[in-house]
Amino acid sequence: MQEDYQAREQKLWQISEKILLKIWKDRVSSIERDYEGKGLSYENEFIEEMHKLLMRWEERYGCQNKNLKYIIISPLNSGVITRSYEMQVALFDEKLYADENPMCFYWVPEFLYKEVERDMNRYEEEASKEIIRLRKYEVNEIRRRYVLCHAYISMFFLDKAVKRLTELPVWERLRSEDIKILYGTYMEKMVEIGREG
Repeated sequence: MQEDYQAREQKLWQISEKILLKIWKDRVSSIERDYEGKGLSYENEFIEEMHKLLMRWEERYGCQNKNLKYIIISPLNSGVITRSYEMQVALFDEKLYADENPMCFYWVPEFLYKEVERDMNRYEEEASKEIIRLRKYEVNEIRRRYVLCHAYISMFFLDKAVKRLTELPVWERLRSEDIKILYGTYMEKMVEIGREG
């Protein structure tokens, strides 16, 4: 029985990789075209939300009392389950995750995720021709991995957006020399974004 399960799982991943690679190539091209045309408005939406968040930090802590050390942008695993595809953008001082309720906002880069459901329908249609009784939990795991690809590509677009924080006077008042903007899954290894040079 265990061998049957392993054989099915191996077949599932092989077929899924083949199908999703084709879908993903089309999707990346579509995302890039969309961003070329509307990227500035997507960045503006993000910057506007960041402005509100930074103003809240300044109102609560002032410029000197509590130093802003980290901005953490995290794709949320719960967003895959709920299909909201949200990211959390949170502010922290030097204690980082010690604050259980960080000042934050939730944001969905719609231009990245708007076709996920259509892509997954296409995947299910093609995969069900090769995999007998494709199960819901199998599709959900494939969805999770597919959405992770979107999360990785979102890092590149967010890198461009966060470089525009210098346009905000509140950013100039709050930022310190050692502030870091990090991207990654909550409590995991993060990648620093938004650095010049």
